[in-house]
Amino acid sequence: MRDTDGSLSPAARRSVIGGIVSLIIDSYDIYVPALVLPAAMNYFEPASMPVTEKATMTSVVFTVTLLARPIGGLIFGNLGDRIGRKKITMMAGIGFTVITLLIACLPGYSTWGSGAIIALIALRFIDGVFLGGGYAGPVPLAIERSPLRLRGPVGGIIAAGSAVAIFFISLVQLVALEPMAPSAYTSWGWRLPFFFGVLLGIGYLFYYARVPEVDVEALAADRQTRRPPLVELFTGPGFKPLLQVFLLMTGMWFAAQMLVSFLPGLLIQVLHQDPGNVSVLEIVMAVFTGSAMAGFAALSQRVGRRRVLLWLSIGTAVAGSLAFGFMVMLAQNGSSFLAISVLAIVASILANGPLGTIVTYLNERFFQGVRSSGYGAAYTLSLILPSLYSVWLGLLQHVMPYQYAPVALIAIGGILFAIGAWIGPETVTGGTLNADTPAPVTAAAPAEGGTA
Repeated sequence: MRDTDGSLSPAARRSVIGGIVSLIIDSYDIYVPALVLPAAMNYFEPASMPVTEKATMTSVVFTVTLLARPIGGLIFGNLGDRIGRKKITMMAGIGFTVITLLIACLPGYSTWGSGAIIALIALRFIDGVFLGGGYAGPVPLAIERSPLRLRGPVGGIIAAGSAVAIFFISLVQLVALEPMAPSAYTSWGWRLPFFFGVLLGIGYLFYYARVPEVDVEALAADRQTRRPPLVELFTGPGFKPLLQVFLLMTGMWFAAQMLVSFLPGLLIQVLHQDPGNVSVLEIVMAVFTGSAMAGFAALSQRVGRRRVLLWLSIGTAVAGSLAFGFMVMLAQNGSSFLAISVLAIVASILANGPLGTIVTYLNERFFQGVRSSGYGAAYTLSLILPSLYSVWLGLLQHVMPYQYAPVALIAIGGILFAIGAWIGPETVTGGTLNADTPAPVTAAAPAEGGTA
């Protein structure tokens, strides 16, 4: 349980570290295909396939994972409130570790024909379901076991795990994979990051096995009815907070996807920047963005979550979109990559930096009896529309140049983000919970020495 002096108990520390590692592994597993597979898709596809179709298939491999995460968020979130946060974390961890291993061992087109790419897409979809479940257990458990004075910083550090994953993937891409001969990369080099992902998953499972389980009876007592937690979420008092944070998160993801998923391809394929320089930019950008996540979240502990989110949403809509637009203009005019990088980093800080504050804010918007369901649903359902960014960019290119279309999505995302923050309540003021904020968990962990 939490210590009364505001410090972290051993159980809380294990839970917080588990939440941090869960975000690292999730982001690693999500973005490895986006950064590693484009150069190896000839392994899964016939050489005669048109370039445009190959690009489409690469996008599908990435997108199906994002679209599957809401399924996992709903299923495992409901289970997390019924049978415990730790149990579903272990279930999801076993699932995505096994699926990642199967992907690393897949044969190619020369062996399975079209079945190779079909198997890859199917496995990535199943992987997305388990990854969606990975949000619903460890992150709520880490936040609810943290003392109030540390909730903001804990949420920021957890969210920064996603930047750590991008940093590591980009580093591996730059140092180990890019110098590799194309034939070796296509044959076996692309498998190495996936095998490493398997090792991460195994290590995570061994670690999380030592994290104490939540008090399931306390979760049940916090619910108003005997209905399944997910049903109560959508029909009870938790539905209004769900709609509010869904709008907020949808806006944030629209902007964030442009800086995480789309930016590397835009710089290399459309704006003709050097791939090595782009990999270095991804590394530097991850450092700045991760630091911003932690910094903004710590600030929210002093001035309030909603206030910080409002500031950042307006900054995203205005300064973030302008920075991205000027970045494109400089790239087209042959400016130095340093100037391009500075603008990209500014846009990334504004678009992705709010995630640290959001992780804590989302958990504070739901009572503990439906917290896994609420957090899992809000975090993953809000990804659906933004994950279809290739569709929206395709539509926007009919009214504006393709390379500038992300500017519109960043601005729209910032506006939706601002509306979501504006209509929601403040959860903490001056380091104190507001009266209408769900109270901290009081029975989330067994006493030290109790059974896990």
